[in-house]
Amino acid sequence: MHPTNSPTMYDDCVELDSVRLQVDRIDRERNDCDDNVMAIFHEEQPFTWQFVQPYVKEALKEATGGVDFLDVGCGSGIFGLLMAKHFNARVTAIDKSKRAVDFAKRNAELNGLELQVQRGVYSQSSIPGRNAKIIGLYPPYHIYPGSVEEKIPQHARGGSDGQGEFKNQLAIADYHLAENGIIFFNQMCLGDEFGPRFLRYIPQLITGDPSIVYTNVLSPISTMGFLEGVYHDKFPCFIDKISSQNPLTYYAVGIIKQDGKRTIDCVKHDIDLKGRTWKDRIKLHYEIALHGFK
Repeated sequence: MHPTNSPTMYDDCVELDSVRLQVDRIDRERNDCDDNVMAIFHEEQPFTWQFVQPYVKEALKEATGGVDFLDVGCGSGIFGLLMAKHFNARVTAIDKSKRAVDFAKRNAELNGLELQVQRGVYSQSSIPGRNAKIIGLYPPYHIYPGSVEEKIPQHARGGSDGQGEFKNQLAIADYHLAENGIIFFNQMCLGDEFGPRFLRYIPQLITGDPSIVYTNVLSPISTMGFLEGVYHDKFPCFIDKISSQNPLTYYAVGIIKQDGKRTIDCVKHDIDLKGRTWKDRIKLHYEIALHGFK
C-alpha cells in the first residue's frame, strides 16, 4: 500500500514531512496484549509538528543534556523520527507496548534513521535526571466512564477525565528536563471559560515557575455536545456530571519551559487544518468508544 500525505484514521501507511510510517487503523481489533499503534490525524501529529518546530530549534541550541529528544509513549515513532530526520537529533523513544516498540524500530529502518527505543513504563529511571533537552508528551486523553476503562485502547486510556496520565508524565518529565529545555505536548482537556484545566496543574507539577505557551488547535467546544456526540444515548449520568463541572473542552498544543517567568500565553495559529473540525474529533472518539461498547 502506498503512503498517503493526507492521512485518515483508516490508513495504515502514511507519510509526514518526508518520513514514512506504518501505523494501525483505528478500527483494528485489539486487546491489552496486542494493542493498537495510534493512527495519524492531521490536526494531531502533523499540526503539532508544525507548531513546535521553532521552539524545538531554539531548545536544541540553548539546552544542556545528552538526550536531544525524549519521545514518551512513542507509538509508531513519528515524532522521534521527525526529530532525527530534520534536526539530526539523538532520540530516546519509550513505549510500554511491544507492538509500538516493534513499529517504531521498523519505521526507523524504513526511513534509514536511528532511534534508541526502550520498552517499558515511563519512569524516573528511564534516563538520567536533567538530561533531556526536549521532551514530547502526548498521553491518552479520551474521556470515559470508569466502568469501561479496561475496554478502552491503552493509547486512549488516560484516566476517566482524560488527564491522569498527563499529570503522571509531567511529574516524571520534571525530573528529566535539562536546563533551558522544553516540554511540548498535545492534549484534549476539560475546562471552562478561564481555559483548560492543565493551566492550573502544570505549574504545580513542573518546578521552577514554568511558562506555558499554547494554541487552541480548534476553538473550545461544549463538553455536553462533545460527549453526547461520542456516546449518543449511553452514560447520561456520567455526561451530566462531567459537563456540569467542566462546561468546555479544549484541544491544544503547548510548550512548557522552566524559565522562572510563570507566564501563560494563548497564541493564535495560522496552520491549515485542511477542513478538520470537532466533527472529525467526535467521530474519532466515537470509534474509540466503540471498543467500550463491545
